[in-house]
Amino acid sequence: MDIQKVIGNLKRRGFLPAYFDNSQDACKYILDLIPASQSVGIGGSMTVSGLSLDKKLQDKGVTVYSHSLVAPELKDKVYQLAGSADWYMSSTNALTEDGDFVNIDGSANRISALCFGVKKVVYVLGVNKITPDLESAIARVRNVAAPLNTKRLGRNTPCATSGECCYCDSPDCICNATLISHHPTKFQQQVHVVIINENLGY
Repeated sequence: MDIQKVIGNLKRRGFLPAYFDNSQDACKYILDLIPASQSVGIGGSMTVSGLSLDKKLQDKGVTVYSHSLVAPELKDKVYQLAGSADWYMSSTNALTEDGDFVNIDGSANRISALCFGVKKVVYVLGVNKITPDLESAIARVRNVAAPLNTKRLGRNTPCATSGECCYCDSPDCICNATLISHHPTKFQQQVHVVIINENLGY
């Protein structure tokens, strides 16, 4: 993988990429990027939580809307607040070398915020999320990210047991809606892409 090619393709498509050799420098960049006076919505990202970005932003004074930080009965309200925040932060299930983002959701709260509702977005991802093309990106989402997430969430799906997608119709399926993002949408003002030279999340 040629990371400079990935960066160049993201810039050509209108994204604002930044590459870091380590997560410490990347976190500093993100914390400097978001003013303390603003709000940030966060999806259920293992990358973001693994870097403690939600807590670091709170410590800075940023208002953070994350369903992972509240009681279950408050999740629906937080989903709505996160989707109308000043910023939205998420990882991605996969990013192609050409600059396409692929994300699959169960509730679609994350993918809706990533394309409409929030004007400034920050993707945070490790190099393990980068794939050669769109076909391999979708395969990664369905056969790597989804099985690991269903297992983590305790969902009763075939992939939680087998480790690979079978395009199930289970009520516990978390692959209900797919978003492929080629460029920032007309609604968005800034879409930052922070790539870290580490293996992070699923």
